[in-house]
Amino acid sequence: MKVLHVITDTNIGGAGRYLLNLLTQPAFAGISASVVCPDGELAKRLDALGINRIGTSGRDVSFSWPLTLELLGLIRKAKPDLVHTHSSLSARIAAKVLGIPVVYTKHGLDRVLSPSGTLINNLVSKTLSDVIIAVSSGVQRELVQSGVDPSRVVCILNGIDTDQFRPREKRYRPASGHGGQIFIGTAARLHPVKALDVLIDAAKIVLDSLPDARFVIGGTGPMEEILKKKIEDMGLEPYVNMAGFIEDIPGFLSQLDIFVLCSDSEGLGLAALEAMATGLPVVATAVGGVPEAVKDQETGILVPPQDRQLLARAIVTLATDPDLAVGMGRLGRKRVEDFFDAKAMAQKTVDLYRRLLERRGVFANSRSGASH
Repeated sequence: MKVLHVITDTNIGGAGRYLLNLLTQPAFAGISASVVCPDGELAKRLDALGINRIGTSGRDVSFSWPLTLELLGLIRKAKPDLVHTHSSLSARIAAKVLGIPVVYTKHGLDRVLSPSGTLINNLVSKTLSDVIIAVSSGVQRELVQSGVDPSRVVCILNGIDTDQFRPREKRYRPASGHGGQIFIGTAARLHPVKALDVLIDAAKIVLDSLPDARFVIGGTGPMEEILKKKIEDMGLEPYVNMAGFIEDIPGFLSQLDIFVLCSDSEGLGLAALEAMATGLPVVATAVGGVPEAVKDQETGILVPPQDRQLLARAIVTLATDPDLAVGMGRLGRKRVEDFFDAKAMAQKTVDLYRRLLERRGVFANSRSGASH
C-alpha cells in the first residue's frame, strides 16, 4: 500500500506530533508512506527519522491556487493509492482531481458556522474527503453539527508513544525537592487560542499564596513578544520563565510538578496526554475533547476557559496536596496507556486505509520491507 501524507506545517504543533507518532508505529512497517512537507522543524524531524519526505513551497498554508497546482504535480508523480491530509485543502483538491481517495484528519475545533457555512462545509466534505478522522469524540460531534455527513466521520482517538514518557520516580512536596520550589508549566504553540495570558494572570494569583511557585511556558509562536511584555509589566520575570522552543518534550515535562492546559479550544489536548504519560497531575480547561483525556477529580482538575481565579485555585489545590497530585498523576498514566496509545491509533488508521481502498476497488498489496 502506497500512502502519501500532506502537511504544510513548518513547526511541530499538534498535527506534526500526531504524524510523527503515527508513522513510527509498527502498523506502518508494511506501508510505503511518504510525506509532502515544507522545510522547517517538522521536516528536520521527519528527515532525522528516515521518513521519505517530498519538499513543497507551501509553508503553513492550507490553500492557494499555486500550491494546488504544485501538489497536483507532486501527487501525480508519486502515484499513491491514497492521500492522507492534515488540513491542506489544496492537497484534497489535487487528489480529487486525480481521482485518488482522500483521508483527512481533523485535529482541532472550528468556530460555530452559519447555516450557509454549514451547507458549504457539508458540500466540501462530500466532494473532497472520502473519510474524515476525528481525533476525539468532541471533534466528531463538531463535524457532524457543522453539516458533515456522519457516515464520513470516524473517531480514532489521538495517541502518543507512551514509551517516550516515563513517570517521575520521586514524589514532590512544596516544602522539599527543587530547593523548596514547585514547578508549574505548559508547552504550547504561543497562539491566542492557547490563552496563555490567562495562565500568567493565574500565576500572579498563585504567587500571592505560594511565593515559592515557579512557572515555565515552553513554545514559540505569534504571541511570544506579547506574553513576554505582559510578564515584564506584571513584575513576574523572576517567577515566570519563557523557555522558547522545546526540543526534548519528555525531558521538559520530567522537570515539572503540575501541568496546565488553559486553551480556549482543543481537539483533544495532545500536550495533556504527554503530561499524563509522565505521571503529572493536569489542570485543564473543559473545552473540546479535553474532558475525554483529563477526567475531572481523577487525573486532574477541569476549569472553565478564561477563568483566572478557578485556574489559580486548582493549581494551589494540587500544589498544597502532594498525595492528591501524585494519585492523579498515577491514574493519568494508566488512562493514557489504556485509551490513548499510538500503537492502537496507528493500527486503526491502517485498517481504515484498507477498508477505504477495498470499497473503492483498489487492491494494494503490502510490500514487506517497504520503507517508511
